[in-house]
This record gives sequence, C-alpha cells and structure tokens, in this order.
Amino acid sequence: MTTGKRHLLGDFLFYLQLIFALSMGISQAWTMLHSTEGIIVTWFMFWGIFLAINLTLSIQAHKTQPSRITKQTVIVYATWTVVMTLDTVIYLWKTPGTWKDVDTLTTILALLGIALTLVVGKLKNLPPLDPIIRGYLALIFKAMPQLTLAYSIWLDGGDGLSRVAVIVGHITICSRIAQIFLSLREASWDRNRIGSAISEIGNEVSLIVLTVVWLIR
Repeated sequence: MTTGKRHLLGDFLFYLQLIFALSMGISQAWTMLHSTEGIIVTWFMFWGIFLAINLTLSIQAHKTQPSRITKQTVIVYATWTVVMTLDTVIYLWKTPGTWKDVDTLTTILALLGIALTLVVGKLKNLPPLDPIIRGYLALIFKAMPQLTLAYSIWLDGGDGLSRVAVIVGHITICSRIAQIFLSLREASWDRNRIGSAISEIGNEVSLIVLTVVWLIR
C-alpha cells in the first residue's frame, strides 16, 4: 500500500472513530435516561481506566516515532475518554449509590487478573509500566467488565444497553485495530503499539460474547 493510500485510509478511520464515538456516547446516554437495566457501574469505571491506559500508550508511541496515524490515534482515545466520562456521570446521576453484587465480582476478578499479570511480568523481568504489561492490564480493565456486564444482562435484562452502542462498538474497535496495524506498518512494531493491539483484540472478543448474550436475553 502506497503512503498516499495509507494516509487516505487512516483519515477515513480517524473521522469514522470521531463520529462513532459521539454517536455511541449520545445514544448510550439517551438510553440510560430511560433505563439502566443490566448496566453496572464497574463497566464504566474500568472502561475509563482502559481508555486512560491506551491513551498513554498512544501518546508514548507517538513520541517514540511520530506519524500522522499515531497523532490521530491519540485524538481518538482522548475523545473516547471524554465521552465515556460524560456517560459515567449520567449513569451515576440516574442510579446514585448503586453497587451490585456483579460489581463486586468484577472488581475481584479484575484484581486477580492484575495480580497474575504483574506476577508473570515479574517472572519475565518486565516492569509494571512495560507497554506489553500495560496492554494486558488494559485488556483486563475492558474485557472483564464486558464479560460481567454480559452476566448482569443475563440475570436482569439489557434494556439499559444502547443498540447503537453495541453496533458502533464493534465498528469502532475494529477500526481502532486497523489504525494500530496501519501505524505498525507505517512506523514499527514497537512495544507501545503491540500493547495497544493486545488490549483492543481482547476488547473485541469480549464484546462479541456480550453481544451474543444481549441478543439472546
């Protein structure tokens, strides 16, 4: 693929991400104004941490080897962070003081996953801030809450989850994965980009599980 074609594809994915981030955020907010059925607060909390980790990875990737695509990736993650923060505020406003048993389960499983990741990293002489370790931590913060959200929806129903959010979620994750692989080809297979790829691929797999449960329920 020529440089011009890569730029054109990168720009398309970039603007697609921005449009879908806003549409997903607005749709999920509107849905929660009417129903929060099945939604858990840790889904938002850990999603925010996931975005923050990937934002730092994308910033460091851009600093390591600046490129047009890595700059766009930073903007995309920053936009998602703002959108998800606003959705979290709306959820807390609609359901103040809500903490479910599923939230406790999510937290326990996430802490176990974090501990396991850090132990394995220690055995491999990788520091906690190593990009690959952070990639796996980001995966835990995103995949675990999506799987327990699926469990919550199976128990209580999923009217609180926006249809647009589900559809757009798959499109945006796949486009972010495409952006990451474009940046890998444009720059290099550095550890920051690999960490981002690990987290996003796990994100998509867990969202597929969530979608299947949501459709069945």
